[in-house]
Amino acid sequence: MTIARRNLLWPLLIAALGVAWLLIAVDAIPDAVGDLLVRAWPALLILIGLDALLGRRRVVLAGRSVSLSGVSFIVVLLLVGAVIWLAYQKQADTLRTDQTQVFSQPLSDDIDRVEVIAVLQRTAVSVGPGDPVAPVLAAEYTGSRDSVVSMDWETRAGTGALSITESAGNAIPRLESYGRAALNVKLPQDATISLLRFASAAGGGILDLETLRVERVEVNLADGSLVLTLPAEGALSGRLQVADGDIELRVPPGVALTVSLAEDSGEPAYIYDEFKYDLLRDGTLKQENTEEFQAGLTVWLRSGATLRVTDLP
Repeated sequence: MTIARRNLLWPLLIAALGVAWLLIAVDAIPDAVGDLLVRAWPALLILIGLDALLGRRRVVLAGRSVSLSGVSFIVVLLLVGAVIWLAYQKQADTLRTDQTQVFSQPLSDDIDRVEVIAVLQRTAVSVGPGDPVAPVLAAEYTGSRDSVVSMDWETRAGTGALSITESAGNAIPRLESYGRAALNVKLPQDATISLLRFASAAGGGILDLETLRVERVEVNLADGSLVLTLPAEGALSGRLQVADGDIELRVPPGVALTVSLAEDSGEPAYIYDEFKYDLLRDGTLKQENTEEFQAGLTVWLRSGATLRVTDLP
């Protein structure tokens, strides 16, 4: 007498689909998860085809008898996961324009110093001088409607501080809203910028500070490269950390620059004018025949990344 093995794949799958459908109907799961489930339905056709092809055959793996239907189910799950990953990767560098937030703050006569601090997600940063006549601090954010962005302004003892924070509205972003954002900041040329601090989880930075008075700059980029044009006047200090990208420092005429490596930094590939700069054994790059330095920066780069110093004409 033989006992037929019952195929539990389809009863369990139908029950799982019913539960998922019910949860979607009552908004009990995140929109992004429901969206992915709806998009993944063609995987059922693949599973049906494999089940019809393989039937109830079994194979021996690691000394155990395993149903090919179960193997097919695992293969389809892995395929769906790979397709979802590829879809998000394809969208990763798309600039989202679903929402725009604008900030504009004229500086009163009692405000002569400015701080800008931004903590961002997948956002590229651009900083430059604003209107040479009107003392206005301006910022514009363009990105996904799923992002939550706040721009807060406060003043204290002659200093105005702008704090920009971006956070994800959903733990799992919707595919149609996934991508990069952009933040463009225009700084007043008549005020002293006591602190510029930017941190971004993904996205490069272009900071043009040549015509600005900036005292300290701090940049932390997890993914993306940084191009920094130093101020032509005043003393600048700061720390630049780029985890996966390169750094280019653009130096105006007459600016004496020294660059030192952070203690735990990798060893970058230096590109510089060997007739103008000395590279010391500890990784410090300094201008020759100079005792007083106008700009002193500490950098962190991964090993093999490029640290380029370009002298402007």
